[in-house]
Amino acid sequence: MFALAGGCTTETVGHSTKSAPSGFSVSNKTPKEISLEKQVKSLNQQSRDIVVRNTVEGAMAGAVVGCGLALMLGGDGDDCVKTAAAGALVGGVGGNAVGRQAAQKNRDLVKRDQVLAKLKGINASLGSVQTNLRDVLRSQNAEIASLQRQVGANQITQSAYDKRVRAINSNRTAVVKGLQTAEANVNKERMELVSLEKQGGGSLSKLRSAASSTEKRLASLRSTVSLIPTK
Repeated sequence: MFALAGGCTTETVGHSTKSAPSGFSVSNKTPKEISLEKQVKSLNQQSRDIVVRNTVEGAMAGAVVGCGLALMLGGDGDDCVKTAAAGALVGGVGGNAVGRQAAQKNRDLVKRDQVLAKLKGINASLGSVQTNLRDVLRSQNAEIASLQRQVGANQITQSAYDKRVRAINSNRTAVVKGLQTAEANVNKERMELVSLEKQGGGSLSKLRSAASSTEKRLASLRSTVSLIPTK
């Protein structure tokens, strides 16, 4: 009996008993693979949490609602202006936690320090994901090579091999999709930074550069993952 990653169990085929991989979860994935998928999912959440736009859209929507409400109640132009201002503030607060700053100039509409901190947080998490992904890929490749030898030596069944390959490919697919989603999220925020800069939000080159660097890291890491060919 040949020991595989995670130990082995026995599988009876006809009158012969052959070793088959065990020690996996119900999904036939290893604890490290499951942990990696959770890490990538957490990374996605971080990438969604980047808040670039401040209160511009919320304040504008609030102003329209406020003005409309004043006119509906029979107010005049002055009432419209006053209510619109109040509506802008409420709209800003409703649209973003920092809505109270709706009256500030455009260059203050981006909380640069917060955005940069979140990008740094994503990169820190990405570093951990990268380390664990390399470890998982290395283990998977070594395991597949071992399983192929055992199939060739008639020590495990082809079905046992195929089952494990499907689990590995499922794991790799989940990781790739997760990295793609995170990359798309960061790209979206970078484009919003570009848009805000054009609207007079001041120079955001540092943030744009940080977002671009994060995008490239995500794309580069994603390119290291490939599926195992199946028959």
